[in-house]
Amino acid sequence: MRVKVLPGALQGTVSIPSSKSLTHRAIICASLAKGTSVVDHITFSKDIDATIACMRNLGAKITVKEDACTIQGTDVRQVAGEITCDCSESGSTLRFLIPIAALSDANVTFIGHGRLMQRPMTVYKEIFQAQHLRFEQDQTIRLRGPLQARSFAVQGDISSQFISGLLFALPLLKQDSTIEILPPYESASYVNLTTDSLASFGITVHHPSPLVYQIPGGQSYQAAHVSVEGDASQMAFYAVEAAIQSSLTCAHIDPHSHQGDQVILDFVKAAGADVQGTTITHQSLQAQTMDIADCPDLGPILCVLAAYCPGTSRIIHARRLRMKESDRIAAMEQELRKWGVQISSTEDEITITGKAEYHKTEPVRIDGHNDHRIVMAMTIFGLCAKSPSIIEGAEAIEKSYPDFFTDIKHLNGKVEIL
Repeated sequence: MRVKVLPGALQGTVSIPSSKSLTHRAIICASLAKGTSVVDHITFSKDIDATIACMRNLGAKITVKEDACTIQGTDVRQVAGEITCDCSESGSTLRFLIPIAALSDANVTFIGHGRLMQRPMTVYKEIFQAQHLRFEQDQTIRLRGPLQARSFAVQGDISSQFISGLLFALPLLKQDSTIEILPPYESASYVNLTTDSLASFGITVHHPSPLVYQIPGGQSYQAAHVSVEGDASQMAFYAVEAAIQSSLTCAHIDPHSHQGDQVILDFVKAAGADVQGTTITHQSLQAQTMDIADCPDLGPILCVLAAYCPGTSRIIHARRLRMKESDRIAAMEQELRKWGVQISSTEDEITITGKAEYHKTEPVRIDGHNDHRIVMAMTIFGLCAKSPSIIEGAEAIEKSYPDFFTDIKHLNGKVEIL
């Protein structure tokens, strides 16, 4: 899909789609619970569809209706035979479900698409090898449990998804377990979302110190009714557009959310925007240093913010952007340079010297890199620029936010599907 983006400010109030991170977690917890649960206020996307399909293959009965799922849980420990789980391009689905699948008595094969199977899995490989369990990875991942309770040491600067995956599975083992995080501990806020979700379904996790989780064994997930709050990482695109050139109100956002990406409001405020609750209004912008160790998904749209802030901005602790749906650092460098943005990077840091305006005599042709966040970030850049652009591969938004362009149009944004 090709999309033409014309310059123009957005106006009004946007209802932010529901949190993809929290939806994954709620569906997984409900799928492991005794009885029937309801998860509503869901914004469906390819990633969420993948988690639903995989949990069905692991025995959960899931009925989808409008913006809700009714879920009858499974005892995954009783699942046997040959199971295949297609995770599409969802890293959350894959990393969350590997330990859960390892509770079963099945031979489980995980398949994926795009760059998914290139993402690091060393944490799980080492855990499975230490317990003499099958874990084979090439174009697929093939494993067999049963996973055993023990004390796990997990590197804290690789991905919090490994920690969350263990937290989903370990309460269902008979014995107690401990997870020790080896510092530095990045993206702890995402693990907090996991423990919050576990608590909603009756699971207890003790957190006696910042680097230790104690998980009592012998627990059972209890059915619950959960409504999913708005997604702070999706709000970020609108917050940055408003900070650069307009005024927008973001609805369906919990001001007390534990989502780490809620820090976007702090970033745009530090850049000079006026922030009142979740209403963001443009004022003169300035450069800053932005640490994304705890919010890596904000990386692409923060590059856009930095490009429009006069002066030199730095985005630090960014290395995990290189192992997402694309190498997001390289992708943003390539696309922003087409607009004339001064951008450079190291393995772990992005430096951008920004300015207030960008203009080209011919439409700028943008490659979406098969990455939803690159497509959305470059759409915001194009709306704020002074000349048109055309984005190739814009269908990548289906991964997380299928209605993105529809919502942009509702805010008087000038985007055309070609």
